[in-house]
Amino acid sequence: MENLPKKNIFKVPDNYFEQLAENVLEKNASRKTRFLYYRSIAAAAVVIISISLFIFKSEINSADYLDNRITEDINLYINAGYWTADDMLSLSDDPNFILDQIINDEWGYFEVNDDYEFQEDIWY
Repeated sequence: MENLPKKNIFKVPDNYFEQLAENVLEKNASRKTRFLYYRSIAAAAVVIISISLFIFKSEINSADYLDNRITEDINLYINAGYWTADDMLSLSDDPNFILDQIINDEWGYFEVNDDYEFQEDIWY
């Protein structure tokens, strides 16, 4: 402690208190402007992302929901006996495709090979 110089550490610079209010206001004004600018950009980004996710998700869900709902309704009409297989095929654009799907689901996929067909089974 004895080695420290003995100065008046409580001395205030000249015109310090006259300029103090102006200095504080200048510092706060520049900081608030910058802070509000970044905050508005962040808020706009959050709003845009939220709206796009809502729209994108609702499009996916509505398509899946509609497809599942139509399938359930069709099954109800068939099971209740209001519609027959002929009615369903007449409503289809390509009834042969539906019949092929039914055959593949029931019997599995079977590829016909002309060379192998009926070689082992000779019925005389």
